[in-house]
Amino acid sequence: MSQSNRPSPENVDNHPIFSAFTPAQRERVLSRAETVHVDRGETLFHEGDPARRIFLCESGQLKLYRLAPSGNEKIIALIQPGSTFAEATMFMEERNYPVNCEALKASRLIAFDADDCVAMLREDVDSCFSLMAMFSRRLRQRLTDIEALSLQNATLRVANYILQLQQAQGESDTLDLPTSKKHIAGLLALQPETLSRVFAQLQDTGALRVEARRITILDPERFHNIAYGLENA
Repeated sequence: MSQSNRPSPENVDNHPIFSAFTPAQRERVLSRAETVHVDRGETLFHEGDPARRIFLCESGQLKLYRLAPSGNEKIIALIQPGSTFAEATMFMEERNYPVNCEALKASRLIAFDADDCVAMLREDVDSCFSLMAMFSRRLRQRLTDIEALSLQNATLRVANYILQLQQAQGESDTLDLPTSKKHIAGLLALQPETLSRVFAQLQDTGALRVEARRITILDPERFHNIAYGLENA
Protein backbone atom coordinates (compact mmCIF):
# COMPACT_ATOMS: atom_id res chain seq x y z
CA MET A 1 0.00 0.00 0.00
CA SER A 2 1.30 3.41 -0.95
CA GLN A 3 0.21 7.01 -0.48
CA SER A 4 0.62 9.98 -2.79
CA ASN A 5 -0.33 13.61 -3.08
CA ARG A 6 -3.57 15.44 -2.39
CA PRO A 7 -6.51 14.25 -4.57
CA SER A 8 -8.38 16.47 -7.01
CA PRO A 9 -11.36 18.42 -5.62
CA GLU A 10 -13.98 17.26 -8.14
CA ASN A 11 -13.96 13.77 -6.63
CA VAL A 12 -15.15 15.26 -3.36
CA ASP A 13 -17.38 18.05 -4.65
CA ASN A 14 -19.47 15.70 -6.79
CA HIS A 15 -19.97 12.91 -4.25
CA PRO A 16 -23.31 12.65 -2.38
CA ILE A 17 -21.73 12.07 1.02
CA PHE A 18 -20.04 15.47 0.89
CA SER A 19 -23.15 17.34 -0.23
CA ALA A 20 -23.93 17.82 3.46
CA PHE A 21 -20.80 19.97 3.81
CA THR A 22 -20.34 23.61 2.91
CA PRO A 23 -17.67 24.51 0.31
CA ALA A 24 -15.36 25.58 3.13
CA GLN A 25 -15.88 22.26 4.90
CA ARG A 26 -15.22 20.29 1.70
CA GLU A 27 -11.99 22.24 1.24
CA ARG A 28 -11.01 21.38 4.81
CA VAL A 29 -11.78 17.70 4.22
CA LEU A 30 -9.77 17.69 1.01
CA SER A 31 -6.79 19.49 2.55
CA ARG A 32 -6.31 16.54 4.92
CA ALA A 33 -7.00 13.81 2.37
CA GLU A 34 -4.48 11.49 0.71
CA THR A 35 -4.54 9.23 -2.32
CA VAL A 36 -3.90 5.60 -1.36
CA HIS A 37 -2.94 2.80 -3.77
CA VAL A 38 -3.72 -0.81 -2.79
CA ASP A 39 -2.48 -3.80 -4.76
CA ARG A 40 -4.70 -6.75 -5.63
CA GLY A 41 -4.94 -9.11 -2.65
CA GLU A 42 -3.63 -6.49 -0.24
CA THR A 43 -5.50 -5.78 2.99
CA LEU A 44 -6.47 -2.16 3.60
CA PHE A 45 -7.58 -2.73 7.19
CA HIS A 46 -8.58 -5.53 9.55
CA GLU A 47 -11.65 -5.89 11.72
CA GLY A 48 -10.94 -4.17 15.03
CA ASP A 49 -8.33 -1.75 13.71
CA PRO A 50 -8.83 1.87 14.85
CA ALA A 51 -11.02 3.66 12.29
CA ARG A 52 -8.85 6.68 11.62
CA ARG A 53 -9.77 7.10 7.95
CA ILE A 54 -12.81 6.85 5.71
CA PHE A 55 -12.47 6.10 2.01
CA LEU A 56 -13.73 6.88 -1.47
CA CYS A 57 -12.91 4.33 -4.18
CA GLU A 58 -11.72 6.06 -7.36
CA SER A 59 -10.79 2.92 -9.30
CA GLY A 60 -10.46 -0.82 -8.75
CA GLN A 61 -12.61 -3.01 -6.52
CA LEU A 62 -12.55 -4.09 -2.87
CA LYS A 63 -14.50 -6.41 -0.63
CA LEU A 64 -15.66 -5.84 2.93
CA TYR A 65 -15.95 -9.13 4.78
CA ARG A 66 -16.02 -10.86 8.15
CA LEU A 67 -14.67 -14.22 9.19
CA ALA A 68 -16.76 -16.69 11.18
CA PRO A 69 -15.14 -18.66 14.03
CA SER A 70 -15.08 -21.59 11.60
CA GLY A 71 -12.93 -19.53 9.26
CA ASN A 72 -15.67 -19.16 6.65
CA GLU A 73 -15.76 -15.79 4.93
CA LYS A 74 -18.95 -13.71 4.64
CA ILE A 75 -18.77 -10.88 2.13
CA ILE A 76 -20.62 -7.84 3.46
CA ALA A 77 -20.20 -5.56 0.44
CA LEU A 78 -18.34 -5.18 -2.84
CA ILE A 79 -16.92 -1.68 -3.24
CA GLN A 80 -16.98 -0.26 -6.76
CA PRO A 81 -15.52 3.00 -8.12
CA GLY A 82 -17.49 5.99 -6.85
CA SER A 83 -18.45 4.30 -3.58
CA THR A 84 -17.49 5.50 -0.11
CA PHE A 85 -17.02 3.15 2.81
CA ALA A 86 -16.19 3.10 6.52
CA GLU A 87 -17.83 6.50 7.02
CA ALA A 88 -20.42 5.13 9.48
CA THR A 89 -17.58 4.46 11.92
CA MET A 90 -17.57 8.21 12.65
CA PHE A 91 -20.74 7.72 14.69
CA MET A 92 -19.63 4.63 16.61
CA GLU A 93 -18.87 4.85 20.33
CA GLU A 94 -15.74 2.75 19.81
CA ARG A 95 -14.44 3.81 16.44
CA ASN A 96 -12.98 0.57 15.13
CA TYR A 97 -13.52 -0.99 11.71
CA PRO A 98 -16.25 -3.66 12.09
CA VAL A 99 -15.07 -5.61 9.02
CA ASN A 100 -11.97 -6.51 7.03
CA CYS A 101 -11.20 -4.83 3.70
CA GLU A 102 -9.20 -6.43 0.88
CA ALA A 103 -8.57 -5.26 -2.68
CA LEU A 104 -9.95 -7.60 -5.35
CA LYS A 105 -8.28 -5.45 -7.99
CA ALA A 106 -5.50 -2.89 -7.80
CA SER A 107 -7.35 0.10 -6.38
CA ARG A 108 -6.88 3.84 -5.99
CA LEU A 109 -8.65 5.40 -3.01
CA ILE A 110 -9.04 8.78 -1.42
CA ALA A 111 -8.47 8.49 2.33
CA PHE A 112 -10.04 11.15 4.56
CA ASP A 113 -9.09 12.04 8.11
CA ALA A 114 -11.97 10.59 10.14
CA ASP A 115 -10.93 12.33 13.36
CA ASP A 116 -11.09 15.74 11.69
CA CYS A 117 -14.42 14.91 10.04
CA VAL A 118 -15.86 14.03 13.46
CA ALA A 119 -14.53 17.27 14.91
CA MET A 120 -16.05 19.21 12.03
CA LEU A 121 -19.44 17.57 12.48
CA ARG A 122 -19.40 18.43 16.17
CA GLU A 123 -18.99 22.08 15.15
CA ASP A 124 -21.93 22.06 12.70
CA VAL A 125 -25.15 20.37 13.80
CA ASP A 126 -26.88 20.93 10.43
CA SER A 127 -24.14 19.12 8.52
CA CYS A 128 -24.22 16.32 11.06
CA PHE A 129 -27.97 15.79 10.65
CA SER A 130 -27.72 15.95 6.86
CA LEU A 131 -25.08 13.24 6.90
CA MET A 132 -27.09 11.09 9.30
CA ALA A 133 -30.10 11.39 6.98
CA MET A 134 -28.03 9.92 4.16
CA PHE A 135 -26.86 7.08 6.42
CA SER A 136 -30.49 6.40 7.36
CA ARG A 137 -31.33 5.88 3.69
CA ARG A 138 -28.40 3.50 3.38
CA LEU A 139 -29.55 1.65 6.50
CA ARG A 140 -33.00 1.10 5.01
CA GLN A 141 -31.37 -0.40 1.92
CA ARG A 142 -29.16 -2.60 4.10
CA LEU A 143 -32.21 -3.85 6.03
CA THR A 144 -33.87 -4.67 2.71
CA ASP A 145 -30.76 -6.64 1.70
CA ILE A 146 -30.75 -8.53 5.02
CA GLU A 147 -34.43 -9.34 4.64
CA ALA A 148 -33.78 -10.67 1.15
CA LEU A 149 -30.99 -12.94 2.41
CA SER A 150 -33.20 -14.19 5.24
CA LEU A 151 -36.47 -14.74 3.39
CA GLN A 152 -35.68 -15.28 -0.27
CA ASN A 153 -34.61 -18.55 -1.82
CA ALA A 154 -31.48 -18.79 -3.96
CA THR A 155 -33.30 -18.05 -7.22
CA LEU A 156 -34.93 -14.89 -5.88
CA ARG A 157 -31.63 -13.65 -4.42
CA VAL A 158 -29.84 -14.07 -7.74
CA ALA A 159 -32.68 -12.62 -9.82
CA ASN A 160 -33.00 -9.55 -7.59
CA TYR A 161 -29.23 -9.06 -7.61
CA ILE A 162 -29.34 -9.02 -11.41
CA LEU A 163 -32.16 -6.45 -11.30
CA GLN A 164 -30.03 -4.24 -9.02
CA LEU A 165 -27.11 -4.53 -11.44
CA GLN A 166 -29.37 -3.68 -14.36
CA GLN A 167 -30.53 -0.53 -12.60
CA ALA A 168 -26.96 0.45 -11.69
CA GLN A 169 -25.74 -0.12 -15.26
CA GLY A 170 -28.36 2.00 -17.01
CA GLU A 171 -31.32 -0.35 -17.41
CA SER A 172 -29.77 -2.16 -20.36
CA ASP A 173 -30.80 -5.75 -21.03
CA THR A 174 -27.12 -6.62 -21.37
CA LEU A 175 -25.02 -6.23 -18.25
CA ASP A 176 -21.69 -7.35 -16.88
CA LEU A 177 -21.05 -8.98 -13.53
CA PRO A 178 -18.71 -6.64 -11.62
CA THR A 179 -16.62 -9.40 -10.08
CA SER A 180 -16.11 -13.16 -10.09
CA LYS A 181 -19.02 -15.52 -9.55
CA LYS A 182 -17.25 -16.79 -6.43
CA HIS A 183 -17.43 -13.35 -4.82
CA ILE A 184 -21.01 -12.79 -5.98
CA ALA A 185 -21.96 -16.10 -4.38
CA GLY A 186 -20.33 -14.94 -1.15
CA LEU A 187 -22.22 -11.65 -1.26
CA LEU A 188 -25.52 -13.51 -1.70
CA ALA A 189 -24.68 -16.08 1.02
CA LEU A 190 -24.66 -18.91 -1.52
CA GLN A 191 -22.22 -21.65 -2.36
CA PRO A 192 -20.57 -21.11 -5.78
CA GLU A 193 -22.12 -24.33 -7.10
CA THR A 194 -25.56 -23.10 -6.02
CA LEU A 195 -25.06 -19.87 -7.93
CA SER A 196 -24.03 -21.82 -11.03
CA ARG A 197 -27.10 -24.03 -10.71
CA VAL A 198 -29.41 -20.99 -10.44
CA PHE A 199 -27.84 -19.40 -13.51
CA ALA A 200 -28.38 -22.66 -15.41
CA GLN A 201 -32.03 -22.81 -14.29
CA LEU A 202 -32.64 -19.21 -15.35
CA GLN A 203 -31.12 -19.94 -18.74
CA ASP A 204 -33.34 -23.01 -19.11
CA THR A 205 -36.44 -20.82 -18.73
CA GLY A 206 -35.30 -18.70 -21.69
CA ALA A 207 -35.37 -15.59 -19.48
CA LEU A 208 -31.68 -14.83 -19.83
CA ARG A 209 -28.35 -15.96 -21.23
CA VAL A 210 -25.11 -16.15 -19.21
CA GLU A 211 -21.79 -16.00 -21.04
CA ALA A 212 -18.84 -15.81 -18.64
CA ARG A 213 -19.48 -12.49 -16.81
CA ARG A 214 -21.97 -11.13 -19.35
CA ILE A 215 -25.70 -11.54 -18.78
CA THR A 216 -28.32 -10.82 -21.41
CA ILE A 217 -31.97 -10.64 -20.37
CA LEU A 218 -33.80 -12.29 -23.26
CA ASP A 219 -37.34 -12.18 -21.88
CA PRO A 220 -37.73 -9.19 -19.53
CA GLU A 221 -41.34 -9.98 -18.60
CA ARG A 222 -40.60 -13.56 -17.61
CA PHE A 223 -37.43 -12.56 -15.79
CA HIS A 224 -39.27 -9.90 -13.78
CA ASN A 225 -41.97 -12.42 -12.90
CA ILE A 226 -39.29 -14.78 -11.58
CA ALA A 227 -37.58 -12.00 -9.62
CA TYR A 228 -40.90 -10.99 -8.02
CA GLY A 229 -41.80 -14.59 -7.17
CA LEU A 230 -44.70 -14.72 -9.65
CA GLU A 231 -43.17 -17.54 -11.70
CA ASN A 232 -40.84 -20.39 -10.82
CA ALA A 233 -37.53 -20.84 -12.60
